Amino acid sequence: MKNYILISCFLLISSVAVAQQKALYSQYMTNYYLLNPAVAGVDKDWNIKAGYRNQWTGFEGAPKTYYLSAETALFKRTIRSRRVQPYHGVGGYVYTDQTGPITQTGLQLSYAHHVPINRSIYFSSGLFAGVQQYRFDENKIHLAEGSNERDPVTQQGSLNAFMPDLSVGAYLHSEEFYAGASLFQVLGNKIMKNKGVEDPSRLSRHLFISGGYNIDVNRNITVTPSVLIKHVNPAPVQADFNVRGAYHFTNRRKSKYDDMLWAGISYRTQDAIVGLAGIQLKQQYQLSYTYDITISPMRHHSAGSHEIVLGLRMP
Repeated sequence: MKNYILISCFLLISSVAVAQQKALYSQYMTNYYLLNPAVAGVDKDWNIKAGYRNQWTGFEGAPKTYYLSAETALFKRTIRSRRVQPYHGVGGYVYTDQTGPITQTGLQLSYAHHVPINRSIYFSSGLFAGVQQYRFDENKIHLAEGSNERDPVTQQGSLNAFMPDLSVGAYLHSEEFYAGASLFQVLGNKIMKNKGVEDPSRLSRHLFISGGYNIDVNRNITVTPSVLIKHVNPAPVQADFNVRGAYHFTNRRKSKYDDMLWAGISYRTQDAIVGLAGIQLKQQYQLSYTYDITISPMRHHSAGSHEIVLGLRMP
């Protein structure tokens, strides 16, 4: 099993390989900021999230992702007035994504500008700008005897590359719905140029398109169907179809500050069925968990994937 992961990781940096380079998340429904910089400031509060994902449990060298993010709106006193007006959002996150011999570490800072279309709908545009470190440890690749020295990637030894990174996004949002699109790794930076290979390895551009709608079932229950479409050329398009229900512990009109419980299910094409659950306490502390049941051929070797997120909202 170890060899499957090591070979897969090796292919990630091969110039003739096709694979998704960005970390996979199942909990973007509770932290969509990770997938779109234009989300910064949407809730107008400080949102701080720390997450950990262990993918394909049971594989040695399987992907593990860690991140810490924070985002908020600027000039909150002004934007909370009755007058509808544009406002600004800022934020940032740090992350480490480890997959066998490959480690990607990055720091991203974001800015977003939210413009009102009417009293309830805003359109925002934003960007992530930062730096990414891409490391490859050739000592973790074990091919057939003598093949490491002949292979155009491993024969060049370990790699430690730093690259500027830029991502852009747009987001249409209100209390009832949202729709967004973002493009990551816009610069398509060169990672390395292999001897004997015509095209250098590069950071691939990743496109994310999403949408969701909040349906008020009654005073306490909200159901949110949503979809996320992901594409990196020339890999096939992947889609997540989600439904999440939230129960608000309140006797008044529901709000995002309520103590609440939520649960849901997601289907990721060609990959997994995902169950998620979470809780918000004291109107600001959040804990959520997801478990991915693998349905791809990887299911024969994996016990699924786990992801946990801790959150703090400061009104």
